[in-house]
Amino acid sequence: MEKRKTIGVFLEGDDVLQEGLIANALIGEARAKDYNILMYHSLMKKPPYEQGCVSDEVAKGEGAIYRLPDYHVFDGVVILGEVLRPDVTREIIRRATEADVPVIDVNDVYDGCYQIGYNDTIGMKEMVLHLIREHDCRDIYFMSGFKGNTESEEREAAYRSALEEEGIEFQQDHVGYGQFYMQAVDVIQEYLETHPMPDAIVCANDTMAMFIIKYLNDNEYQVPEDVIVTGFDHTKEASEYQPSISSVERSLRKSGVEAIRLLEALWRGEQVPQRSLVPAHLVLNQSCGCVEHTKLDLNRINQDKLKNIVRRDMFIHHLTEFWRDASPKESVEEVLEVICGYLDFFGWKEFKFCICDDIIDQGGGRSERIHGYSQNMTLVTCRQGEKPSMEPVFYPNILPDIPLQEEEPAHDIFVPLYLNQRTVGYLWISTDYCMQETPMVYAMLTVMNSSIIDLCLLKEKDSLVDKLDSMYVRDELTKLYNRFGMRRYVEKILQVAKRDGKHIMCIEMDLDGLKRINDTYGHDAGDNAIVQIANAMRQASERREVCIRSGGDEFQVFGIAEKESDARSFIRRVEDCLDEYNSRNQWPYEVACSCGYYVRRACEINSLEEMVTEADKLLYMVKARKRTIRTS
Repeated sequence: MEKRKTIGVFLEGDDVLQEGLIANALIGEARAKDYNILMYHSLMKKPPYEQGCVSDEVAKGEGAIYRLPDYHVFDGVVILGEVLRPDVTREIIRRATEADVPVIDVNDVYDGCYQIGYNDTIGMKEMVLHLIREHDCRDIYFMSGFKGNTESEEREAAYRSALEEEGIEFQQDHVGYGQFYMQAVDVIQEYLETHPMPDAIVCANDTMAMFIIKYLNDNEYQVPEDVIVTGFDHTKEASEYQPSISSVERSLRKSGVEAIRLLEALWRGEQVPQRSLVPAHLVLNQSCGCVEHTKLDLNRINQDKLKNIVRRDMFIHHLTEFWRDASPKESVEEVLEVICGYLDFFGWKEFKFCICDDIIDQGGGRSERIHGYSQNMTLVTCRQGEKPSMEPVFYPNILPDIPLQEEEPAHDIFVPLYLNQRTVGYLWISTDYCMQETPMVYAMLTVMNSSIIDLCLLKEKDSLVDKLDSMYVRDELTKLYNRFGMRRYVEKILQVAKRDGKHIMCIEMDLDGLKRINDTYGHDAGDNAIVQIANAMRQASERREVCIRSGGDEFQVFGIAEKESDARSFIRRVEDCLDEYNSRNQWPYEVACSCGYYVRRACEINSLEEMVTEADKLLYMVKARKRTIRTS
């Protein structure tokens, strides 16, 4: 049996009108011919990045998805290059070339691959010539998109070429930049304040044409009676508008099919042209007067709109329910279980997260990051009605083997997971549809992403707060409480002891001979001696006594006691721990301490200072006796 072919598709953005149509046609053709489709899809668009609206950090977070696959699994690669940034496109072509995989780039020109382009120039020029020759338009205003945008410039060039061919002088003030959206209304309004109404307004896309017609109707102008308005793209919305908009239809679907056809020719070893063009063609409707105003099939249109409204309302309902269910969860695993319950709504067969180690461990140890991914990652598989399964994966093999020779061809989509500058991992979705056709999917993916990230950030924040608080109340060297910790926790012990009718013990401890150790063996040796005293105090604690380093070589212990001998027992346990340490100590000195203590009924204590003073007196007496012994 012949091995099934696998095609990798690389794209950005969520534009239903452009890459959505191409991708949908490509998917349909591939499935009809039993090819696997693996789509690597970020949500960023090239124009906002080029205009500085997207930071390099976010671009890197999105672009990590293109480093994910092993290009050797592909038999062919298709790039929707019009929306991919140049550096991303060149990297994909380089990796595919190294794997000896042919690359088809749709609507862009790069070395090392075959190109499929649209002849937008001819389509736009034909529209302007149609207005001049069929409708006798001489004063034609052109509403372009963004300044510097390739599509804007090509369509504007076609407009100028048509004027030149018909001997009409080009005027720069007859060109405006509506940014492909509502800005077109402000631009045309400003133009009409100083100019008469032109014969026609030619727009670089249908969206601007619809906004302009709405503005003209609101100001009592009729289209096409007072002015002709045309668009570009031939969208469904424009064809159902009143008046229906004359437009230029790009052969987007045909380019998706053509990409598959070119790959098949290359697989057969045939020679194919380096660049192929699919022409655009005119669709003449009511807005230029070529089609009479007719009644639309409002019943059908309203039914379609009703379906969309119902699905949107259901989506909002599910989104609200998801937040309700996910918000109280306290672990990533619990959030993933919630996600499993919502797979059926979107028709996902399977949904997988691959998450970096510091996310799944909620602030635990972090392995080194490579291209945004951690060396250690966890692959979480979510299936409807099942608990999520988890398995470790390791960079660079963080994309496990994909079953490509099953009974049904694979159609899997890979989307980046990241938050601001921080790569979280990726999503892996098995589905039958093209994501661009369902914009709500993007919203749900964002919510799922955010629910996990928000939880992890909250855990990290709590961990950071705990760490800062610990730094405030603990001694850095010994990790015992400092004076601030003493005030916070000893007061609580005193309250409990008073409530239960218990005693309070206060033990004052001094490390013997710290200055001598520092002077003879150095400060590292002195630090070691201090740490050993702290370790002995911790080991001696049996009733969660509060152990404190109150100064350089000074320590305190506060705790609840039943009787005075409890303090002596604590001191004896400390001395036993030090004796055990000294028996195996490699340093040429012994660690020892002097202790004084004070025990009193909690209800009779007026202040902590009173206890410290009394314990100090006994400590002074012990140290004085030791000095007497050493000098006698």
